Amino acid sequence: MAISTINEVKPIVLKLDVNSNSNIYPIFTENDFTLDTGSVISENIFVKNLKAYVKIGSLPEANLPDITLEDSNTQALYKTLNTEWSSARKQLDLLISDDSINWYPVGSISLLNPSGYPYRVYNIMDLYTQNLAIELGKSGKLGVQLKDAGWGLLQAGDTVTIHGSYVKEIVIDDNPSPITNSIPFNANIGTISTVILDANPNRKYAIITNNSAVDIYLNLGNTAIQGKGIVLKADGGTFEFFIKDIPYKGVMSAISSLDNCLVTGIESI
Repeated sequence: MAISTINEVKPIVLKLDVNSNSNIYPIFTENDFTLDTGSVISENIFVKNLKAYVKIGSLPEANLPDITLEDSNTQALYKTLNTEWSSARKQLDLLISDDSINWYPVGSISLLNPSGYPYRVYNIMDLYTQNLAIELGKSGKLGVQLKDAGWGLLQAGDTVTIHGSYVKEIVIDDNPSPITNSIPFNANIGTISTVILDANPNRKYAIITNNSAVDIYLNLGNTAIQGKGIVLKADGGTFEFFIKDIPYKGVMSAISSLDNCLVTGIESI
């Protein structure tokens, strides 16, 4: 077993505006990882940074809390919280899921129109974790949902942009899976391009032999062209490849300068 790790860094960009409703919006979507050879042992997603740019122009301005020198730390905190959650506001709930079906809240942010500032930036990583990254495994998902806090959802001129990045870590076994079946084939090649092998996602090996008295030209695709491509020399010219060396599993075609030129071969899966 030859184990190796692949890391892919991917961006997160999600915009919410007047066209957004109260549905749950996944912060990112991820497809399964596939390999031409070998097998995937494990997958893990790490969200490294996650912020929200918020511009709310549809609400009256929220004044800064009136904190005086005589206020204790506790009093200052209460004044700040009162401004944050009692002013005219909209709300964005932060959610997490392990199956993209059932979603669970982990926190909320209050969307204000702050006095003196055209926008706000929230570090929403802090609401998901106190660690350096959010570890989601293979199936974990993050999502957001707009909530009506008494002032409706986003209106014209309102914008919420979720942005950041995540790393997808894939651990693979580089050893190719064993061949389980070998299928012989043959085809008559002429002056018009002919498909000799259809696309096969399970192909691991192929060998093709020219049994005619003239050269034959192979193409990795639907249309072969006389004089171009891979040459199978006359009287036994052979093209052989393992998918590990040439990761091609699509259509193969051939053409010749004469009709009724026989090619034979074996395709293994």
